[in-house]
Amino acid sequence: MEILVPVALILVGLALVVVEVTVVPGLNVVGVIGVLGAAVGVVVAFAEYGTAGGLGTLAATILTAGGLAYVLYESGAWDRFVLSDSLRRDADADAAETESRSRLLGRTGVAVTPLRPGGVADLGGERVEVETEGAFVAAGSRVRVVALDRQRVRVRIDEG
Repeated sequence: MEILVPVALILVGLALVVVEVTVVPGLNVVGVIGVLGAAVGVVVAFAEYGTAGGLGTLAATILTAGGLAYVLYESGAWDRFVLSDSLRRDADADAAETESRSRLLGRTGVAVTPLRPGGVADLGGERVEVETEGAFVAAGSRVRVVALDRQRVRVRIDEG
């Protein structure tokens, strides 16, 4: 009967870790309580059955946890913890964006909204978010693209 206490603590602890991974990922409290429960079960085994019993219990706990980790990995439960989409862009997409943006340089258009300093301009039938060099530009004013600064399209009033 005394052996049931550490075994129950370890099994409940490991079950809580499985619940953390499969049911409530991200909560962390359930998993932490599960790991602490399993650790307390191993400590109780060391206290009740000495070094040999404690080491045997520790080895069995590690093997069981490893087996559970393998089963969870194979079932796809670990996929929730890993970002599967790449956040990096490829060189072709960067080149295409640079080329499409560079065609805007020198184009003229009309400010659709007031530019304070940001707003929207119609550049040859294409609505583009633009930014002035600091000056206020009223809606309906003619503007010319004068620079491309990182993600911004810079314009100024077209006087020509």
